[in-house]
Amino acid sequence: MRKILIAAALAASLAAPAAAEKLEPRAMLVASSPARDSIVAAGTETIELSLAEPAEVLSVSLRLPDDSEMTAEPEEGTRPGDRKTRFRFRLPQPLQQPGSYSLSYLLVSRSFKSLNGFIDFRIEGEPAPPAAEEAAATEPMESEQ
Repeated sequence: MRKILIAAALAASLAAPAAAEKLEPRAMLVASSPARDSIVAAGTETIELSLAEPAEVLSVSLRLPDDSEMTAEPEEGTRPGDRKTRFRFRLPQPLQQPGSYSLSYLLVSRSFKSLNGFIDFRIEGEPAPPAAEEAAATEPMESEQ
């Protein structure tokens, strides 16, 4: 019996450091849709995050090619404080504008008191020129005579 107790104690002491090991920030995001550095089709309406350990995602926002932002909302049935490894968010409107997008998410988990991650992706096509440049291009130029 004593040998069994010693073996159990030894096994527990060896397992404890492995259980206490925390994830590296880069390892927390296992997969996403859109994927990092991907090119997606216009009309994208949802964002999905798969995480290495259960977490609570506090916010998901998206910077658009025109530097405006939109906030994604959790799918129906997700309650504040839910800790899980898969999350799905819906955008207030489908993504249509060609150009570069930057997704930002904030989460808390066993390994992280706060982790802010980023996912950059693109929609193919020529980005629209900024409003100031567009207005300048359509206004007639004055010339001195």
